Amino acid sequence: MLKAIFLDMDETLCATSVADKQALATLKHYVQSQFPTLNADIFCQRYIAGVYKQLNDEFPQLVALLDNELLFRQTLVQTLFAQQQLTITFDQAVTIQASFDDGRMAGFDFFPHVKAMLACLRQQYKLVVITNGPVFSQHPKLAATAMAEHVDYIIVGGEEPEEKPALSIFQKALELVGCQPNEAIHMGDSLAADIAGANGAGIASVWIDTGKASDHDKLSQITPTYIVQQPQQLLDIIKQHIG
Repeated sequence: MLKAIFLDMDETLCATSVADKQALATLKHYVQSQFPTLNADIFCQRYIAGVYKQLNDEFPQLVALLDNELLFRQTLVQTLFAQQQLTITFDQAVTIQASFDDGRMAGFDFFPHVKAMLACLRQQYKLVVITNGPVFSQHPKLAATAMAEHVDYIIVGGEEPEEKPALSIFQKALELVGCQPNEAIHMGDSLAADIAGANGAGIASVWIDTGKASDHDKLSQITPTYIVQQPQQLLDIIKQHIG
């Protein structure tokens, strides 16, 4: 019998990519106004790549800062300015970083219909959000959406010994709701983190297919139990799953 629903947050319940676009627009406007000689487009492209850890091989000196995500991002700002032969103080980097965060949180929200879905699900099931990412970035998102008002438990990967797809984080979710793997279902947009993790824990998995070619390349190695295109389709999946 199904007892619990586990849910990813970014790009599953919440439109993180939309918030990122708004944040980058805010960031670009700020750096253009304050540093007219900076190529703002290149800076913003490189900055968001760095935030998502796509520049780690290029900047190994920053990897040592990953335990402090805020410091990592502030130092990333300084590093990217230096690449354009511009020197800024650390205080300036702090302000630039803050402009991105402010823009991001102003645009961070649930996808349409998700709050209604959560309210419906919560009438019958325990709901657990399992989100990867550092406390620095995830807690403001959780606060912006008042996530704790919509689900029963929240697990932030940055506060745990391991993040998804590690078995331990799914085991913690199972312990919180007091159920067995066959009594839960997990939905997320990441094949590598959400689906592989749920599969490894013996939990039925629901993959949100966002249409990325890189994701489809992984389908031969990672197979979801169910595939949807929109998060609210989970309601139909549950009917199918328990039927």
